[in-house]
Amino acid sequence: MKPLVEVPTIQAADGAAQAAGIPVATLMGRAGAAVAAAASALLGGVTGRRVVALCGKGHNGGDALEALARLASRGAAAEALLTADPATLDQEGQRCVALVREAGGRVRPFEPALAERLLGQADLVLDGLLGTGASGAPRGSAAAAISAAAISAAAVSLVPVPVVAVDIPSGVDGATGAVAGAAITATVTVTFQAAKPGHVLPPGSERVGRLVVADIGLPLPADSPAWGISEAADLAGLALATVPRHETHKRSRGVLLAIGGASGMGGAPLLMGLGARGGGFGLLVLAAPASVAGEFAPVLPEALTTALPEADGGITPAAVDACKRWLDEATAVAIGPGLGRAPATRETVRQLLAAYDGPMVIDADGLFALGTGEPLADRKGPTLVTPHAGEFARLAPDLGGTRLQQAAEGARRWGVTVLLKGSDTVIASPDGPLAVNPTGVPALATGGTGDVLTGLCGTLLAQGLSPFDAARLGAWVHGRAGALATGDLSPLSVAAGDVARHLPAAFRELLPQ
Repeated sequence: MKPLVEVPTIQAADGAAQAAGIPVATLMGRAGAAVAAAASALLGGVTGRRVVALCGKGHNGGDALEALARLASRGAAAEALLTADPATLDQEGQRCVALVREAGGRVRPFEPALAERLLGQADLVLDGLLGTGASGAPRGSAAAAISAAAISAAAVSLVPVPVVAVDIPSGVDGATGAVAGAAITATVTVTFQAAKPGHVLPPGSERVGRLVVADIGLPLPADSPAWGISEAADLAGLALATVPRHETHKRSRGVLLAIGGASGMGGAPLLMGLGARGGGFGLLVLAAPASVAGEFAPVLPEALTTALPEADGGITPAAVDACKRWLDEATAVAIGPGLGRAPATRETVRQLLAAYDGPMVIDADGLFALGTGEPLADRKGPTLVTPHAGEFARLAPDLGGTRLQQAAEGARRWGVTVLLKGSDTVIASPDGPLAVNPTGVPALATGGTGDVLTGLCGTLLAQGLSPFDAARLGAWVHGRAGALATGDLSPLSVAAGDVARHLPAAFRELLPQ
């Protein structure tokens, strides 16, 4: 995973580096080299290219100047516009200014008219105005510089000028992802040592572009939480672990009992089943009210079905006995989608949770049946919950902070793995590890895609993955399936069934060819 830490942690690491005797100039040089490398890759060649750096008075601006000096030394036509008088910079800032000038570049104070002219001619822009410690709406010259960059980008929108942001796009709050005013939209963001919450939390995450995490030698505390951003390389081994071997048979591969559905909501358990089929299974049992259970075979003939007793449109406590055989045999249970919210159904869900000690994923109406998240602490088996933001707020009405902090605290408090759905899906383990999934796409914002994810995570649990691993692999593959469906159809046309149909292709991306 790309490492992810909160802003105070990286600030402490910066202080620790200086206390350990690592010169600030050394750290800034490493940062500048990483930014210059990203800029060079975007330009495809440096000589003769026009590069404009927008620089604040802090070390973020110094990093941009270090990068600009390197590009100038390789033949770029380099211009730096500072939001402070160069003579007022600290010793490090003045050193960086001298580096640019010695390499043949120019450094001048920011002026709107000058900025408009230079930015209009630029081949690439370096954003070094504000760093990850900045919060609130940009003010003064920094706000004017951000506006100038936006005007320039709009003027040449047919051929957008690439922007490399130093550490974080200026105007994005590094701690929360909030955008309180004008903000830079980057093509690439180069951050140092670890990603920050502002890189992964919207709306700021929408400004980041491609994120590069450069190791510049900052000593992160040994007790830092194991937080990160999922990458394909991390998940390939998990996907490979679920591939059946020669000695595998259907029961050893895993038995998933998926419980869902109510009158008028027969599609939800079917979508769970389609999600499970995309992730593979040994046996799949769909347990649903008798009024809908007979509808599954034409669409999902691989599944066994169990008809559950029902009344008033939902299942009743007698469903526990109806599921007894499969509760004994299942290696995982998925429960919730489409069950409805009748009082008898809510009681049945609680009884089913108490009757099964194995791995379980709980979603949708299954979460509603709990009321708050406190009953989760009573579960004896490994548990994964998959709420969206509204469902999580009902489970934990007292939890504030960022989505990262909410998911981490919910997982710790309840002793379960939390998959908090959204464009920035967060997966938090009760033991501390946390992963942000980067593959989500807007087309997933349609009814039933969460049911597909529940079935997918359920079958990964049934095949032996831990809740944390099942959740981060499931979220990655689900997001990629959404992207592949978007590519094959259109951003307007993707439905939940399309996502399920693209799960095999998404898995294929992770497996050896």
